[in-house]
Amino acid sequence: MEGLIDSLDKSKWQEVTPANKSDGYQEYHINPHAHKKLENNTFIYMIDNDNVDPKKVVLESASKDPIKAVSLLEIKLSADGTKIVGMDLDGDIVELK
Repeated sequence: MEGLIDSLDKSKWQEVTPANKSDGYQEYHINPHAHKKLENNTFIYMIDNDNVDPKKVVLESASKDPIKAVSLLEIKLSADGTKIVGMDLDGDIVELK
């Protein structure tokens, strides 16, 4: 089975153990009809949860869509809330370097 890292640029992303996972993750619902490829290595998603209205976020440095079949995911967003900088899918954790 492929992990999240297999769809990402390994020079920009790294796998992280649960013990070394950084703070700031929240669980989000991912709209299954709102996945869109913007550029060669960039995807856009519509996410929401109980605390956040639906919003668009960007995933950069991805060779293919790592979460195309995922509806619920722990995500860490950039300080401005527009980019995905970390993902945790049932303990399969990746973070931007």
